[in-house]
Amino acid sequence: MLTKNHLLLLSFFLVFTSRWGYAQNDLRVDDYVFACEPVSDSITYKLKQGVRAFFLEVKKENTNFIIETGTDEILLESVLSEMNSFLLTNKDPLISLVFKKTSDQKALLDYLQKYFSGSIFFKTEDDWPRIDVLKAQGIQVLVTFEGDLVVTSIERVRKESKYLNRFSADPLNKLILFSTEAKADSTVFNDVFEFWKTTGKVPNFIEAPYLDVTTITKAADSLNRTRRFRGVLEYNGDLLNEISWINSPKVITPAKFSFPLTEKEQVLSPYKNGYRITPAEVIHHAAQTDAPRLFTAYDVVLEDALEYDFSFNKGVVNHVEQDWNRLITKDISFIKDVERGLVLYLNKQDSFIDYSKGNTLNFETPISVSVWLKPEKLPEFMGIVGFGLAFSVKLNKGSPDFTTATIKDHVVEHPLKVGIWQHLVVVYNPRTTVDFYLNGEKIGDIDTSEIIPSDQSLVIGNNIWGEQFYGAIDDLKIWDRGLSQREVKMLHEGVDKLSGSNMNYVFFALVVVFVCIVVIIAYKRKKPKIEKPKTSTPYVIHQTQTEVKKDRLSLFGSFQLHLVDGQAPSFSPLHKQLVSFLILSAIDEKDGVTTNKLTETFWPGVSKVKAKENRNGNIRKLRMVLSQIEGLQVVFEDKKWRIVNANNLEVDIFEYMRLKEQMETDMSHGTIALDALESFIELLKKGNVLQSTQTEWADYFKAKLSNEIEHLLSRVYNNKHNDLPRELCVKMAKTILLFDSLNENALQILIVELVALGKHGLAQNAYVTFSKNYQALYDESYGVNYQDLLK
Repeated sequence: MLTKNHLLLLSFFLVFTSRWGYAQNDLRVDDYVFACEPVSDSITYKLKQGVRAFFLEVKKENTNFIIETGTDEILLESVLSEMNSFLLTNKDPLISLVFKKTSDQKALLDYLQKYFSGSIFFKTEDDWPRIDVLKAQGIQVLVTFEGDLVVTSIERVRKESKYLNRFSADPLNKLILFSTEAKADSTVFNDVFEFWKTTGKVPNFIEAPYLDVTTITKAADSLNRTRRFRGVLEYNGDLLNEISWINSPKVITPAKFSFPLTEKEQVLSPYKNGYRITPAEVIHHAAQTDAPRLFTAYDVVLEDALEYDFSFNKGVVNHVEQDWNRLITKDISFIKDVERGLVLYLNKQDSFIDYSKGNTLNFETPISVSVWLKPEKLPEFMGIVGFGLAFSVKLNKGSPDFTTATIKDHVVEHPLKVGIWQHLVVVYNPRTTVDFYLNGEKIGDIDTSEIIPSDQSLVIGNNIWGEQFYGAIDDLKIWDRGLSQREVKMLHEGVDKLSGSNMNYVFFALVVVFVCIVVIIAYKRKKPKIEKPKTSTPYVIHQTQTEVKKDRLSLFGSFQLHLVDGQAPSFSPLHKQLVSFLILSAIDEKDGVTTNKLTETFWPGVSKVKAKENRNGNIRKLRMVLSQIEGLQVVFEDKKWRIVNANNLEVDIFEYMRLKEQMETDMSHGTIALDALESFIELLKKGNVLQSTQTEWADYFKAKLSNEIEHLLSRVYNNKHNDLPRELCVKMAKTILLFDSLNENALQILIVELVALGKHGLAQNAYVTFSKNYQALYDESYGVNYQDLLK
């Protein structure tokens, strides 16, 4: 008879192997889950039960490596021999060896490489490869070391609200060792999925000493089969860590994240204090691909979501809502401060400002308060601002305190000083932390309590307990969002007010600058021009142009539309292909494609009448979608279809064509512009176009682009490599290999340039990777020796 626990376990298994549980064909190593066990006398039995990872602590004795099990010592060779025998009869498995401790890592790697002769992988770069790529290369053994791992547990995640405290180290680009003391099957299933949902990281190694190995294996298999939403968040081309999620305040993830798709459809909204992330909200459902989606973060203007802004220059005026004049004030005054000009001054009991208008703050999302304070004295409590029962920012024996009424005082022990101006910022992050900053520097954070939402009006200089502030207050600002540390520094360093003496200094400085400009102009007019002799240079450095953020449509990598302001419209798969085809066709036919070619490409074998209906209907719908994007439209001119874009929309293929033409022109004149070359390489860093689109026309353009890029970069290298920085030559070679992984000319360039830079290990790794790819594709060894490539 099935027990309750057995039924629960069965329900989990059925859910995650149902029609949503399609196999993941493109999982990276850091997406994959291994059932793991420590090494014992024999591993063959465990391998047959499904264990695919083993923990080892080894030491070197003479030429041998010894595994220490705690009670016994085992020769590493005997364990590897068992593993090798298993792999000879089971070709598909990928087995991970996790070396927690080793005295000589390099010697151990050399030993393992010789033993497994090409079927072993260990990490040399930041990104982890895909599982299917490793298997295609014949890799059967994955070697990881303690430095590749971070350790955590469900208890640690539940206890810690701070992102980094949940792990033994930053989990970005690391594998997760998830340790659980669960003693029931259902508990481990619950724990691993709770961990995944809360951290955005799948547990790569599950260590459960109190459970039968078959239970761990089932858990690992279920996780690997579970559909998922994956994403990457970038800021200025770099990864941006510690992402929060609206409606899931306890969820904090790294820049590379994934979530289990446990429902037919999930809505996700990322946010991070001080940034605007686009797309701001996404829907992911079972019919979509599990390929990672790119999110991009941008700086927000400081005034974004600013609800209250009091400078006290002209009395009590909220500069966000200047027409509001129903405030209530009691016993307040304004004084002229030597440092900050006109400021609010409170020196009587029960003095305050009541804004007299219900607040509209969203207490489910972050709130920030920034204020300049000059306390006259420090009694036990002094209220600075408050919103009814929701919260009060105050001083608790001089230390900053964010109080949620009747619930908790969030106090950082850092008393302010009497008689001097200090800048205080408090950022409330729901159900995570309250962060405190003083004079631009973070002074602490406290785990956040619950909060009682309140629509009561803002009170300044006092609070619901009558805790009076004594002293001066200036530049009070409150946001309905979280501030980043960068913004806090901007607030502290950006002085808005100037005293009379400072104004005199500014006026004097302006006069001096004006006089200097007049003198320089007069000098240049009198100075005779001297013609400098022209010298030829091997390359040109153009003046860097100020980068302006634009809407951007990218095809390199995958179809991605990013709008600076607003969310991008949704395209159907066919509409994405139509736009991509028309853009890519400009490479061959700048004036557009004929109706016949468009029809033959997308509606082959369909009658003329039906094809016309399909074409016209889809073009009409596509134009409606494109109408939401300023600058992009489909036009039909001179009996040809083409895409037209305005200057405010940047299309990477058109930028590719422009840079390519510029470089070819430069080369015809015997030079090359470094900025164009670097921009060209940067543009191509995501690889070939439309990587998830497998159609005949897409394959044609992929091959064409690959050939063009290889031809142009090889030409630049052959003619100019002696004049170019070696690091740039390495990038050129890697770019060619990105589009053609078996380009022997690019391999030789890469190895020669890496060796010249003294990076012999990277050069050898490049050769090994190339050889494995060659073997996987052609089923024969690569016939050129490493040393021959250095000639």
